[in-house]
Amino acid sequence: MIFDIEGAEEKIGYKFKDKMLLRKCFTHSSYSNENRDAENNEVLEFFGDAILDFVVTEYLFSNCKGDEGALTKLRSSLVSKEPLERAIFGMGLDGYMLLGKGLVKNSGMHEKLYSSLFEAIVAGMYLDGGIAPVKKFILEKLVARDGKFKVGEEKKKAAPRSREKDGKSECQEYVQKNKLGEISYKTLEKSGPEHAPRYIAAFLLDGREIARGEGGSKKQAETDAAKSALLSLKRKKKAGKNQ
Repeated sequence: MIFDIEGAEEKIGYKFKDKMLLRKCFTHSSYSNENRDAENNEVLEFFGDAILDFVVTEYLFSNCKGDEGALTKLRSSLVSKEPLERAIFGMGLDGYMLLGKGLVKNSGMHEKLYSSLFEAIVAGMYLDGGIAPVKKFILEKLVARDGKFKVGEEKKKAAPRSREKDGKSECQEYVQKNKLGEISYKTLEKSGPEHAPRYIAAFLLDGREIARGEGGSKKQAETDAAKSALLSLKRKKKAGKNQ
């Protein structure tokens, strides 16, 4: 499965020196179980959890008044699954995870999946660039600019259907703007059980295949293909300018 390194870095707001470390942050154990050469993010998640606790604790100690009980409660509300998941969806990173074909996507494990991703990113950034970018990342995503915590906000649920539409729309706008041709999609393969199917779709431009994508539904596979195609088309355009 193609991993969009540049897209992930742009959404995180940090460029990794070690690109393989970035990919590892997004690699779920279900993917590494099916791809033995891939390292999963479980240890990064463990490390990131500790870093997250430290950064938030330091911030509360320096900026908030209250007894130990009150600060502990506030810290727990900041680093719990919901705000971490909300931050991932807010950055639009939920569609970047490398998941195994056997993973049941709608099995109620989404919160753990995406909160763990946030923790893995924190650890990856720390290992790649030290504590400074990590503090900036955590405080920007969990603390509002005016110093009020982003706790209790209405949860920003980016439903899969909305994300699919956004990804395909972005690619369509780029193609139309640059007059590159007519877009179409083709389902190439369906595999897996009925409760957890996997699709492979192709992105076509004037009938010519540009990229492929995978997903748990036809729309998700088409979105993945559109993202890969957009990246490919942009690189091709950039390469043409440099010639």
